[in-house]
Amino acid sequence: MAYAATDALNRVRQTLRFQTMVLTIAVIGVASAFAGPVWAQASSDVYTVTGIPIDATGADAAQAREAALSQGRIKAADEVLRRFTLYADWPRLPALTAADGELLVTGIGVSNERVSGTRYLGDVTARINPQQARQFLRRSGVRFTENQAAPSLLLPVLDTPGVRVLFDEPNPWRAAWESIGLSNSLVPIRLALGDLEDFSAIDAGSAISADWSVVEPIATRYGVKQVLVAHARGGEGPKLEVVLYRVTPGSVDETRRTFEGATIEEASAAGAQGLKNSLIASWKTQNAVAFGLEQTVAASVEFTSLAEWAAIRERLNSASIVQKVDVVAVSPRGAQVNLRVSGPMPALAANLAQRQLRLLDEGGYWTLAFASSAAAPGPILNHSNDAIAPTPVGTPTRTAPASSSGLPEDEAIADRLTRQNAGSPAP
Repeated sequence: MAYAATDALNRVRQTLRFQTMVLTIAVIGVASAFAGPVWAQASSDVYTVTGIPIDATGADAAQAREAALSQGRIKAADEVLRRFTLYADWPRLPALTAADGELLVTGIGVSNERVSGTRYLGDVTARINPQQARQFLRRSGVRFTENQAAPSLLLPVLDTPGVRVLFDEPNPWRAAWESIGLSNSLVPIRLALGDLEDFSAIDAGSAISADWSVVEPIATRYGVKQVLVAHARGGEGPKLEVVLYRVTPGSVDETRRTFEGATIEEASAAGAQGLKNSLIASWKTQNAVAFGLEQTVAASVEFTSLAEWAAIRERLNSASIVQKVDVVAVSPRGAQVNLRVSGPMPALAANLAQRQLRLLDEGGYWTLAFASSAAAPGPILNHSNDAIAPTPVGTPTRTAPASSSGLPEDEAIADRLTRQNAGSPAP
C-alpha cells in the first residue's frame, strides 16, 4: 500500500515536471520575441499568467492534483479575462466553470509543488487560447481589448529632503515599482536596470527635465520610443506628490497625483500600483471593443505586391476590433475594403498600429497601408482637474466620459480600488 502511494506521487511529479518544462519553453520563446537590446525582458505575452496559487484536496494524490489543476485553469482564465476588460464590466463577466477552464487554457505548468497523500499545492503558469478567449468575451457582451501598447521605459525619481535618487539606494519608490509585477501587461513597462551604463546615460536631475533629447540615449538602449519619468516628492510625513511625465519624440504629457500611507514605503506602494492601474485603465478605455458601437469604415488599401496585400488582410482579420472585412475591389497596387468594426476610430487606429498597419484620415477618406515602423501608442492620462496642459503634436482623444474626479470612468474605478486597498482618502 505504501509503495503504491509513493509510486502514484512520483508519477504525478514526473508528469507535472514535464508539463512545466514544456510550458516554460513556450513562455521563454514568446518572451524572447519581445526582448529588448539590453536583456531578455520579462514576458510580454498578454495571454500568459504566472504565479497563480493552487491548493486542493482529494481522495488520493491523483484526485487532489486534478482538482488543483482545474482550480488553476479557472483562476488563470479569470485573470486574463479581467486583464482584457474594463473594471466597470467585471461584474458582468460570467462565473467560470471547470469546463470553461478546460476550453480556455491551452497549457499549464506547476512550480513549487507540494504533494501529500490527499493534498496538492503549487504555483501555476498557464497560457490562454486567444481565439477561445475572444469568442468567450464576445458572447459575454462586454467591452474588451487585447491590443497591447508600445513598451515604455520607467525612470522612478524620488525626492526627499536633501536627497534626490534614481538608481541609488535606498529608493523605496523604485523598490515599489519592482515589487508590483510589470510583465504580461496590456501596458508593458520596462524598469531601467540601474547598471553602470544607465548611470552613465542619465541621472535623476536630468530625468525630471522630461526632455526627449535627454532621455533618448537610455530609451534607445532599452528599445523604446516613450519614457515614463515618475517623479515622486516626499516631505516630512508619509505622503508622496507624484508627477508622471510621458515623454516621446513629439510630445510630453504630465499628470499629477498624491498618494498617502502609514510609511513612505506604503505611500510608494500605493503610488506605483495606482499609476499602473490608471495607465492600464486608460489604455483599455481608449481601445476597448464595444459591441454596441458597430460601424462600417470604407478604406483604400495601398500595397506594393500581392504578398503584401495578403499580409495586410491577415493582420486585419487578427484584430479583435475588426468584425468583418469585405473586399470591394482589388488591383495590382491597391484595394477598396469595407471594415465592420466595434469601437471608435481612435481605437481602430491604435489596434491596427499594433499590427504594423497605418490608418490615415485624408480629408474624410481613410487610407490603410503596411508600415513596418508603426507602433501602438501608450496610454495618456489627461486629468482635467490638476494636469498641466500637454504639449503633444496632436491633442489626445478621450473615448470615455470623465467622472466627478476628472478621470475617465474606468480610470476612476481603478483609482478607487487602489485607494481602498491602500487606505488612502479620495482627492
